[in-house]
Amino acid sequence: MDVTPARPELGPSALQALRSAGLISARGYAAAVDSVRDEAFWARWGMRALLALGVGQFLAGVVFFFAYNWNDLSDIAKFAIIETSLAIAVGGALLVGLDRVFGQMLLIAASVLTGVLLAVIGQVYQTGADVFELFAAWAVLILPWTIISRHPVHWLLWLVVAEVAFALYGDQVLVPIQEMVWVIVGATIALALAAREWAVHRGMAWLTAHWTRLVLLFAAMAALFAPAAGQMFDVDNLTVGAMCVAAFLLAALFASALYWRGRRDFPALVIVIGFVDAFVVCVGYRIIDEGIGFDLDDVGPALSSLGAMIVWAIAATGSAALIMRRLRGSLQEVPS
Repeated sequence: MDVTPARPELGPSALQALRSAGLISARGYAAAVDSVRDEAFWARWGMRALLALGVGQFLAGVVFFFAYNWNDLSDIAKFAIIETSLAIAVGGALLVGLDRVFGQMLLIAASVLTGVLLAVIGQVYQTGADVFELFAAWAVLILPWTIISRHPVHWLLWLVVAEVAFALYGDQVLVPIQEMVWVIVGATIALALAAREWAVHRGMAWLTAHWTRLVLLFAAMAALFAPAAGQMFDVDNLTVGAMCVAAFLLAALFASALYWRGRRDFPALVIVIGFVDAFVVCVGYRIIDEGIGFDLDDVGPALSSLGAMIVWAIAATGSAALIMRRLRGSLQEVPS
């Protein structure tokens, strides 16, 4: 009877730890990574990446075909081409099956073609509808397909369409609170991220891809960062400015707590720290502008302000890098 203890599997994370500790050389690390590479995983990844690239190129070809040949096509030809493509995409998705990646990609293509069809209707009949109405109708029409597809890319497409519809609505209609539009957009994306985390916790495996967390987190932080940083450059309304800054800082604080103590995700923390660092740089600009000024007509103060800004940016970014380095050592590399 063999009583030899089983040796633990050596994976990429363990190799990275050995490399960080200086126990293996760079050449040895490259050879070790090659030996533990999961060929089947990368083959599946490559096939899906090529499929996604092909679908994207096809959809881009349809859009540019209409853009280039618009004046040479009759109205009947325009509708025939787009509706035929839409019917083929939907029929192909049903034929292949929505439990397969190719079928899901075809349904995503049908959702994109729906938007193209709505644009063609608006151009041919000149309905006079506002642009946000086009995107709102697009989001409503593709919502059933998005629900039944159970694919994160489809949900991401729907979220983009819905957020663009709201952003355009805010720009054209919500004029009194226009400064808060991007705060609301960021808040709704943050809600989508929270829904994703809840769904994964409840066992929805099709949402577990790590990139879904990172994309939603980056989008939410970017949408909240833009108005907060803008207030540092030009404060028009102190109340609105305080709300924009508070929304960004609260989101950064909550995300930091969640991905440091809860989910323990280093890449997510890098995104949060990066945006906070950029905001600190903007705060520095505001302080230096108020204290010294960036008046180019006066060379002395302008050069002093530029030098102070460089020092501030280096200090802020260096501090952020130091924080990320220390966090990397305390968190696992594998996202939870």
